[in-house]
Amino acid sequence: MFGRLWNLVRGFFGLFVSGLEKANPRAMLEAEMLAFQEAVGQYNTNLAKQAGMVERLKGQIAAQKKQLDQLTARVTANVAAKNMESAGQAALQAKQLKSDLTENEAQLKAADEMYQNLNRQRDVYVREAQRKIEMIKQKLSKAEMAEAQAKLAEMASSTAFNLSGSGANLDRLEKNLDERIADAGGKARVAQDSMKGGGWVVKEEEQKALEAQALAEFTASMGLPGAPAAKTDEAQAPKDLGPSDAVKA
Repeated sequence: MFGRLWNLVRGFFGLFVSGLEKANPRAMLEAEMLAFQEAVGQYNTNLAKQAGMVERLKGQIAAQKKQLDQLTARVTANVAAKNMESAGQAALQAKQLKSDLTENEAQLKAADEMYQNLNRQRDVYVREAQRKIEMIKQKLSKAEMAEAQAKLAEMASSTAFNLSGSGANLDRLEKNLDERIADAGGKARVAQDSMKGGGWVVKEEEQKALEAQALAEFTASMGLPGAPAAKTDEAQAPKDLGPSDAVKA
């Protein structure tokens, strides 16, 4: 019973995690990239240990070869001196050293081959992981763009003709703006009409009459031809009759 319950809980937990992964693919990708970097770091640590063992074997073999050369020289010297007991002891040491040297050389070969294989395996793993990560990034960008376009399409199809929602609000907004424009136009027309019938029109006519009179007087005094006749107040007003004019009349 407890096993079935545990399977059920694990199943629910798996569904929950799957839902989170689908809802947050970018977060999942970042987590996988971090895990990949940690795995590569740990792998490099182990690879460094293997390389260190290879180097230690190389050093040990070099020392054994040097020691073997020394024992060989000792055996040769003792044989030449007819010191057979010392020569035998040195020869036995040399034999044992050769056996150790052969074993270490075989171990070095195997360790170096393992290092090379692990190094190539790491490179293949890293290249494959990088390829997958780049592919997932591209697919994630495409998915986000497709989802954004789909969301815009849904908004356009569901809200563009919803007169009871934002469509009606936009209509009211447009109507209010039209009323504001009409009110402003009416105020401007009233202002223009008041300017047409104001006292400034009379002042403008008086100014033009004064300008015409000044021009007529100036041209007459200068003897210029075609000068317009000046309309003065004296010409327009009736002339007073003097005594002589009264007799003539």
